[in-house]
Formats: sequence, C-alpha cells, structure tokens
Amino acid sequence: MWKKISNSLNNFQYTVWTEFTPLAIKHQAINLGQGFPNFQCPQFVKNALAEAANSNENQYCRPAGVPMLVEEIARVYGAKHNRKIDPMTEVAVCYGASEALLNATMSILNPGDEVIVVDPSFDIYIPQICISGGIPIRVSLVPPNDDVSSWTIDFDKLEAAFTTKTKLFLFNTPNNPIGKVYTKEELEKIGRILEKWPNVGIIADEVYEHVIFDKRVHMSLADVGNLWERSLTLSSAGKLFSVTGWKTGWAVGGPDMIKNMVVSKLWSSFCSNTVCQGAVARSLRIADQEFEGYSNYYEWICKQYEDKRERMKHILYNSNVIKVQPLLAEGGFFLVGKIMNDGDFIPKQYREGATLDFAFCRWLTVEHKITAIPCSVFFSESNSHFGTNFVRFALCKEFSDYDKVEKILIRN
Repeated sequence: MWKKISNSLNNFQYTVWTEFTPLAIKHQAINLGQGFPNFQCPQFVKNALAEAANSNENQYCRPAGVPMLVEEIARVYGAKHNRKIDPMTEVAVCYGASEALLNATMSILNPGDEVIVVDPSFDIYIPQICISGGIPIRVSLVPPNDDVSSWTIDFDKLEAAFTTKTKLFLFNTPNNPIGKVYTKEELEKIGRILEKWPNVGIIADEVYEHVIFDKRVHMSLADVGNLWERSLTLSSAGKLFSVTGWKTGWAVGGPDMIKNMVVSKLWSSFCSNTVCQGAVARSLRIADQEFEGYSNYYEWICKQYEDKRERMKHILYNSNVIKVQPLLAEGGFFLVGKIMNDGDFIPKQYREGATLDFAFCRWLTVEHKITAIPCSVFFSESNSHFGTNFVRFALCKEFSDYDKVEKILIRN
C-alpha cells in the first residue's frame, strides 16, 4: 500500500475535525462544532439555482467567473467599498473562499516568504501558506478579562513582526472563532503599519461580513488609505445564503492581485461551478428586496444569527451542568465561552493528558451529547495558552437544536 505523503502536507494530517466530527456522530451529539448551517436556504436561492440550470448554464465558463456574477459582485461591492469596481479585472470567482485563499497564496508567495497571521485564525490558513511555500508568522490577539469587552491587538507586537522577508498580511474580520469585528480605529492603525511596507500584499477574509451584531458597522481593511491595489478581500456565497455545499466564493481587489490569482486558478480547477454562479448572481439581485418582513434579506439573516447568539448566551449563563462564561461576539457564526473554575466540573479521566479545552469538548460530546470545538487549535503552538480556556459554539444551526441544548444544560 502506498503510504507516502508530500513533505508539505506531512504536518497537517490531523485536524480537529477528524476527531470531533466522528466523535459527534458516534455519540449522536448535537453538533455545534462545524460552521455549516443545517437549516434550509431561502426559497428564492433554490429557485435561482433551478432557473440557472434550466437556462443551460451548465458548461465550462470564464476562469475568473461568469459575466453575470462578476457584474453583480462589482455592483454590490462597489457600493460597499464606495468605489467603482471593474467586474472584468477586479473580481475573481473561486470554489469558495477557501480556494480563493489558496489561489491567492499560490500567486503571491515564493519559498521562504513570510506571512503575518493574526491569531486566533481559521485552521485552513497555516496549511495553505505552507503548501504555497510561505512561512507563517503569528501574532496573537489578547483575550478579554470579562464578558463585555473585545479581544485586543498588541500593535507593538504586530509592527515588530514585519521584516524585509514579509510578503503577505492575512487578516480576518469578523474573526473566526471569536467574533471580533475590528473598529475603524483599529483598522486605521493596521493601515498605518502597512503603509510602511508597500511591498506587502494583503488578504482580508471577510466571509462573515453580513453577520454583524448590535448595529455595528463592518469595515474593510482594503478601504483604509491606499491599500486597495495590493489587497484581496474574500467573500462567500455559502456563508451569505446558507449554501456551503455550493462552494462558491470570490475575491475583489486590485487588478494586478486579481490577475495573478486567476493564473493560479487557471492551472488548478480552471473555472468554478457555472450553474451555481448563475444562481448566486440571481440571488444577489433579489437579496436587496424586502424579505420576511425585513427591508432586505441581509437584515433578516443577520437577525437570525443575533437571536441565536442571545439564546446561546442565555443557556451558558444559566446552565447548572457546565460553567462557561460567554464572551462578547460582535459578528460571525460563533460564540466563544470561557471555561470557569479551571474546569473542576470535568471528570478526571477526561483531564488526564489533555488541555482544558480538549478535555471539556470531549466530555461534553461523550457525556452530554453536545459538540463544541476547543479554541487552542486556532492559535500557534507558542500562543496556544491563549486558547486553552476557551471553547467555540456554532450559531448556524436550527432553532430547535438550541431548544435541545437548553434542555440538556439547564436542568430543573
């Protein structure tokens, strides 16, 4: 049997998902681990897919995206970024934001180039950087001391991370897993650092841009100063329309950044799913219209997640089974909680040889049939201590799932 694997992949054979997804299935747990919605997407999105298929939009297409979709993206994001976006040169469609990120890193990095990543960070970032020949340099956010404050960035440490070897800055807002939405002041401080390094490219992962809580305003790093030309901002139809299996995402940004990214796309998957692109284009047109009593679809979907955040906070605050303090979630698909009392409520057999967050998540899955994700996996090994007291709960499940969770965790 052939058992060899490339050196670039050898260190990435284990993921947290290879442990907790099978564990959740084995114990028939309510899976609040992975960030995919388990509820139906809107009917207008399904209708759009049927219309695209019936219009014979089923063959290979332009590698950077079908004209109908890139034109809609340019319209929507032109308004968002307050600039005219050329659909033919400043937009690229990919198989989800994940492929967009890989196409971007493959098109930017040479062996030995350094990439600054702000932790906690989505676990796909580091493997993709390494596969592309880059070296990740990780700077951690600092956790809050209470449940009403945001995680903070040490700007001195961030600035010190930049060197002549730095080729790329990778950034995520709202942040997965912690739900931090960067303020205008924070983005401007980051922008001032980047202005000192004009040869550093920027990738901003903004797939949760439409899930912003408490009337906050989402801002893009690409809109700070003169960063647009060397930025790629990533978005996801899967997250927006609850169709993660469609694997349709895109990047908008400077023409040279997009052009180089499309070269990588051309020699990997060549083009993305044509019929899904047609469906997303039609859905973007409809999303601006009144929906379910809200002025548009964007307001409605944001309210769904905000309500689930409040429900999950209520459960954690009132649980007499676990002791987890919910932290501030400003946006995104997740709520992070802090394990209290050093996890003294977790049985000893789960604690042996495990960090606190892993022990908690294994115990919660096996004994209480609820799966969460340990947060230390979103940090570098040297910074993992920032995450070992925290666990992540997904907000993208049916309301009925949270009813079940409440019955398990709040006992009369």
